[in-house]
Amino acid sequence: MEFLLLPIFIFFLYAVFSFVKNPHLAVIIILLVSVINTWFIEPPSAMLGIHVYLYDLVFVPLFLSALFRIIFLGEWRFISILWALYGLIIFYGLFAGLKIYGTYAGVDFRNFFCYWVGTLYFMSFAYSKEMLDRFYRHWVLICSLLLLIVYFRFVADFLHLPISATWKAADSTGVRFRVTDSGQAYLLSAVVIMFFLRFVIPTIEPPSRVLTVAFLLAVIVLQHRSVWGATILAIATMFLLPGIKMHKIIGKLAALGVIGMILMIPLVFYGYADSFIDSITGSAERATNLGAGTFGSRVQYWERIIIYWNKLAFWEQFLGEPFGSGYAGNVTAPHNMFFHSLLRAGAFGTFIYLLFYSILLVKLFLYILMNKNDRLYPSQFFMLIVAQIAFYIPYSPQPQHGILLGIAASLVIRGIAEGGGNKERNAKYFLNATSNKRHDAKSA
Repeated sequence: MEFLLLPIFIFFLYAVFSFVKNPHLAVIIILLVSVINTWFIEPPSAMLGIHVYLYDLVFVPLFLSALFRIIFLGEWRFISILWALYGLIIFYGLFAGLKIYGTYAGVDFRNFFCYWVGTLYFMSFAYSKEMLDRFYRHWVLICSLLLLIVYFRFVADFLHLPISATWKAADSTGVRFRVTDSGQAYLLSAVVIMFFLRFVIPTIEPPSRVLTVAFLLAVIVLQHRSVWGATILAIATMFLLPGIKMHKIIGKLAALGVIGMILMIPLVFYGYADSFIDSITGSAERATNLGAGTFGSRVQYWERIIIYWNKLAFWEQFLGEPFGSGYAGNVTAPHNMFFHSLLRAGAFGTFIYLLFYSILLVKLFLYILMNKNDRLYPSQFFMLIVAQIAFYIPYSPQPQHGILLGIAASLVIRGIAEGGGNKERNAKYFLNATSNKRHDAKSA
């Protein structure tokens, strides 16, 4: 596979240069990689001493682009100190782990790296409403490709086509119609949240009701109960947000329910809905029994982590164990970002992490309260961050999550930028003070 080194290096340089100026390109590539990984089920990789995955080819140059922006374009002024400090802690765990466990520490570190770097990178930009509109369109369009894959698999699973054995073998739970993992289901649920918010804000043109129901049905049928919970919690937070009336939320929920039932009529009429409904009902019943099933086993795992952590040396309790050291005697990750962080970043790092999220949510809420004419995107990201936190109770972060978290952090640090081209906004926000004064003098 050595012949791949030169094209990878060329792509690497091009990506670093492109990402410095164009966050839209980064969003498109990150989400497209998610679609590609979904299609192949087992993410494609090349063996170059270690397995190199598509996300590695995206987030390593993204990291260098973020550093370039922070160091040479003055973006350090707009980076959260808490997020930077959390990064220092996890990189300390990486270097300590590489010394002890070798490349396995890097494997353990990969998801943390992509998530932290993505957030850092997207935090380093200012966003106008036009840019946020484009991000929204990119997310919906690319997730629509993901939706097509999901419905193709639903049909294949329903008809018991031979190809369905491919994703059934990848799912150890044996739940029928669970044709993707929770990470892809979360991406679809983010679209549901974005769509639903646009239905209840009177000044915004609502999205297609049929498309909304298509995304909502996909999230339901995939039967990732934690994604259900995250989506419901995010939509429920709309009752807390100013400027949104309760009767509109209830009315839109009812309308979407009616459309969903209409779309189900052909399945019911021809007698094909029984297995589908039985599967959904079974998942819902298991979701209400928190002491049994997968959730019950996860709770027991978390209890073992607390016992294990209490026995660690003080320094390891404070800053965590090195990456590659296992998880409280287990091989698999703990299915909870906060316990995962406790093991890898210690009590201090986890406190910083939780403080970052808490401040972010408070500032987003205050932004919504104080900006009556500019509530769409602060409300959207408030809901998405709530869903993200809920998702982390049973899972760890995904590489795509840094997009949402980084943009949300940028909004609370800088607000929504004035309109205009990227070049004009970069001059306003990113260049040094001397250049800005020169620009103002010329304008005068």
